[in-house]
Amino acid sequence: MNRFGDIDASFKRLPPVYGYRSEKVVSIEKALELIEPQIDELPYYIKIAKRNCHYPSEHGLTRDQSAAVYIYTMEWGDTTLYRVLNRALRSENRQELKIWFPYLKLFDTALDRLPTVKEAVWRGVPLDFGKNFTKNQIVTWWSVNSCSSSVNVIKQFLGNKKNSTLFLIEAVSGKTISGYTEYKEEDEVILRIGSQFRVKSDPLDQSNGSHLVHLIEIDDKDDQPLASAMDNMKLSAAQPSIATTSIIPNIPIDARWSQNGKTVAGGNGQGNATNQLNDPWGLFVDDDQTMIIADCRNHRIVQWKMGNKNGQVVAGGRGQGNRLD
Repeated sequence: MNRFGDIDASFKRLPPVYGYRSEKVVSIEKALELIEPQIDELPYYIKIAKRNCHYPSEHGLTRDQSAAVYIYTMEWGDTTLYRVLNRALRSENRQELKIWFPYLKLFDTALDRLPTVKEAVWRGVPLDFGKNFTKNQIVTWWSVNSCSSSVNVIKQFLGNKKNSTLFLIEAVSGKTISGYTEYKEEDEVILRIGSQFRVKSDPLDQSNGSHLVHLIEIDDKDDQPLASAMDNMKLSAAQPSIATTSIIPNIPIDARWSQNGKTVAGGNGQGNATNQLNDPWGLFVDDDQTMIIADCRNHRIVQWKMGNKNGQVVAGGRGQGNRLD
C-alpha cells in the first residue's frame, strides 16, 4: 500500500488531534527522537532526508521543516514513517500520539509555508469499499492524506486491479508539496489531519466492479465547497435535454460581459470521441480553469483543460472489461 492509498475505510469517530499545536518547533532529530524505538535505522533515514530535501526553500522553510516533509514521502518498507504515523493517527488510544507531537508540529509549520491549492485532486486504493459511501455522507480522514493533482499517477499505482476505489476530491485547502518530496513527478498535494468531506453523489460504478467516489472538502471557514475560477458557476441538468445554470458569483462592479459565449468543451455534436460529449450532467472548474465533466451517457469522467480541443478521459468510457479506466 502506497501513501496515496493509505486510507481508513472504517468511518469510525475519533477525538480530534490538536495538542501538537502547543509544541515548540525543534530540529527533526529532536522531533523524531521518541519514535526511534518504532523505526529501525531512523537516524540514517533522517540524514538522507536532510541531505536530499529542497533547501534553500523559496517558500521560507528551514532545512528541518523541508526534511520533515521529505521523510514523510520516503519509502523503506513496513516501518516507513508515513505508515507508522498514520496508524497512530487512526488509533483510538489518543495518548499514544503524544510522542508524535514534536514531529507533527514541525511538519505542520512546514505546510503552513507552502502554497494552498483549490483544485481537483485524486486518491486511489486497490480495495472495494467505494460502495460504502452514500450521497451527502460526511467523512473524516484522521491521517495525513496524500493526493495527486494527476489522475494518471493514481492509475499507475492501481494498475489493472479489479474492485478498486478511485477518489475525486474537490480540495479547498490542499498543500502542494511536489517540489519537496522524494518523488517530484507525483504532483503530490497534502490534505491535513482531520480533513472532512461531503460525498457529492452516490459512487459511480465501473464495469470491473470498481467505484469512483466524488468528495467535496468541507472548508473550516464557511463549510462551502471549492470556489471555482469561473465565479462559482455550477452547471447541472434536471433532465437529459434541459441544462440549467446556477450562478453564485461575486461579480466585480466594473465587470464587462462578452456579447457572445465561447465553447469551452464539446461543441462537436453528441458522441463518444474525445472532442464530444453526450448528456453532460455536471461541471467542476479548477483554479487553473481545468474542467472536470460528468459525461453521463458515455459513462465517463472527462478532464478538459482551457483552450484544448479535446478532453482526456480520466475514468470510465472504455466499455466492459477488467481495467480501472
